[in-house]
Amino acid sequence: MRPMWPKPFLYLNHAKAFLISLCLIISLLVVSLFAIIYTRTNRLILERVREQAISYVDLLAYMRIWNLQYSGVYVEKRPGVESNIYLRKLNIDPDISAGDRTFTVRNHAIMIKELSRISERRDGSRFRAVSLTPLSPENGPDKVERAALLRFEQGEKESWIIERKTGATPVFRYVVPLYADRSCLECHTTQGYNVGSIIGAVSVTVPIGSIIKEQQSNKILFIVGALATTGFLVGLCYFLTWRLVTKLDQVQRHLKEQATTDELTGLKNRRRIMSRLDEEYQRSCRLDEPLCLILIDIDHFKKINDSHGHPFGDVVLKNVAKRMGETLRKYDVIGRIGGEEFLIVAPGTTLDEAVVLAERLRNTISSEPVSDGTTEVTVTVSAGVVIGDVLDGTISTLLKRVDNALYKAKHEGRNRVAVLLGEEKD
Repeated sequence: MRPMWPKPFLYLNHAKAFLISLCLIISLLVVSLFAIIYTRTNRLILERVREQAISYVDLLAYMRIWNLQYSGVYVEKRPGVESNIYLRKLNIDPDISAGDRTFTVRNHAIMIKELSRISERRDGSRFRAVSLTPLSPENGPDKVERAALLRFEQGEKESWIIERKTGATPVFRYVVPLYADRSCLECHTTQGYNVGSIIGAVSVTVPIGSIIKEQQSNKILFIVGALATTGFLVGLCYFLTWRLVTKLDQVQRHLKEQATTDELTGLKNRRRIMSRLDEEYQRSCRLDEPLCLILIDIDHFKKINDSHGHPFGDVVLKNVAKRMGETLRKYDVIGRIGGEEFLIVAPGTTLDEAVVLAERLRNTISSEPVSDGTTEVTVTVSAGVVIGDVLDGTISTLLKRVDNALYKAKHEGRNRVAVLLGEEKD
């Protein structure tokens, strides 16, 4: 079942099309605006995580510089403190003794590894140095890091992705290239690196489970906000358009009434009654149904105007129109065609029925005087009645015959009904 539009929209299709177009445009603009804001918000959130990863990289760079300035830092060997066995492969003894105490060196690579363990225990963030040709297997790259290292060789300056694994917290993977300097060649001289070449990369992993939840919450809020804003604006536009269209509809109906209604009596004016007569005449010819006309004229109306003034004459016209309107049947059509003349179109009515109707109208009008509170006058009318005939041909001929019938009623003494048959001469 098709939804029904409010009545004014049924009359003004352009307004309905305008409202639909306006609502679609508003919806598109609101959705686009919220989508842009949502996308930018997510970008800013990811940029915040990226900056956090960069801060780890910078911190590790400062730590490396500090460590190299002292050619490594020695710590006392205690339970759980292991020596760097890979330094021995480079003919470097990582341990020294001082009395009964033993110390082992902690170069920057080991410091990165141990700091990463502390960081991972505290907030889940971890970092490490990786290389395609590592001295230690622990520094070998995983799939993400290997892909980043290969891209660095093509000229890229950084690489990051959001990694999601089933059953694991989503993480932000950030990788930047690590360039060789002179201090690096002390350990990597046998690997063919030169100063300035890419020796590896620093890989930072930051858990972003809470950030993903924040993004999901933002997404829900943005959707709700977009729907609420769209609903409010569409509702507001509908309300304002409804009020505008209602006013326009009222004006349209008022203008239509003015164009088809006699201002004084409230009956149909000449143009409208003639239009209805033409419709009923065509219908009568098409369906072969009877059609009668009754033309009524107020007797001595000029004398009433001259004796009691035009305002009282207007009272008479309105009173006569009101009495006739109350007496006519629902399907009869009445209109004022000029001055004190009224035309009644009676579709589907035989001549005898039309005569009875005309007599009823005449008696109703004269049965009670017309009064404005100070003046009282008994009003009579004359009526001409005709029935449509195939010989009429046009409504002009039919109108001429009913006018002749009215003339006949007046000629015979007024306050009467006269009938003019089709075969009678004018």
